[in-house]
Amino acid sequence: MGSPACVIVSRGFSHSGRAIARRQGYGGLPIVEMDHPLAAPARKAINPKADAIVEEVVHALTGDARKLRAEYAGKKFRGPENLCPK
Repeated sequence: MGSPACVIVSRGFSHSGRAIARRQGYGGLPIVEMDHPLAAPARKAINPKADAIVEEVVHALTGDARKLRAEYAGKKFRGPENLCPK
């Protein structure tokens, strides 16, 4: 992974995304977690979710690849807890 790249995933899939990336040899892949669900019936419902991650996406795409790998290899995700009401 020489140039910056990132993956955007719903909070419900962040842990799975990290596990898959590690198995493929990309343990430091920048994975940007977005509030779940990504699908929304109206644009006005998805825009605040996208606005919340813009700065991190820009950072992941423009940062130094080596530093990003180290930063994201140890990133803690909020994960899927409390994703659905019980």
